[in-house]
Amino acid sequence: MGCLAYDGAMEIRRFFAQACDRRDGEIIIRGEEFIHLTKVLRYKVGYKAIVCLDEPTEYECTITAINKDYAVAEIDQTIVNQAEPTKKIVLCQALPKGDKLDIIIQKGVELGVSEFLPFRSQYVTESKFNKERLNKIALQACKQCGRSKIVAVDDIVGYDDMLSKASECDIIVMPYENATVGKIGDVEGLKDAKSIAIIIGSEGGFDESEVEKAKQIGANIVSLGKRILRCETAAIATCALIEYESGEMNI
Repeated sequence: MGCLAYDGAMEIRRFFAQACDRRDGEIIIRGEEFIHLTKVLRYKVGYKAIVCLDEPTEYECTITAINKDYAVAEIDQTIVNQAEPTKKIVLCQALPKGDKLDIIIQKGVELGVSEFLPFRSQYVTESKFNKERLNKIALQACKQCGRSKIVAVDDIVGYDDMLSKASECDIIVMPYENATVGKIGDVEGLKDAKSIAIIIGSEGGFDESEVEKAKQIGANIVSLGKRILRCETAAIATCALIEYESGEMNI
């Protein structure tokens, strides 16, 4: 297939592929990413693309062939991605009502969250949870903010299982609406920590017994100020404050 002229002013779009599909200086783009490339964005041979393989590096490529169910991207250069965080941040989010989790995931990805762990707590009332849809939201957010690693939304778990997962991180931060002392800036070790777990409640917050369980695994119980925040606001604000206090927002 002949190479079409490429308009250098056109925005270079970002796509994700499987590491096993990289070979001999080329990357094969398949599946939904191929459909997005051809049917939605109308890519043609000669167009430029950034292809990510879920690793810290990304690849600036030129599309050299478009076949029935895959495209071939020739690697022009390898680039170290600058948008990936240096710390692993796990956002443990109690399942909120409606589509609030959509914006929490979208903004969390933009703020450097590495993994989302939805969980059920005593005051969770929502029952609907579509993992596949939420992972698509996370993927689109990765593209929008220029990340090269896929941010996963895990299966929903119970409260105790969430605490077990959070305890694997170096530091645990849990905002609590009834906390009267302590703020995120007071948490020791944020700059040196390699992994940080954030625990956010649903609309009903947390029962005192749940807070006590979190304290037993070493969670830092903090206040987000004098006003009661919506759960989605609390998640976004906490992620931003953690990023700032840990040095992740430094240029």
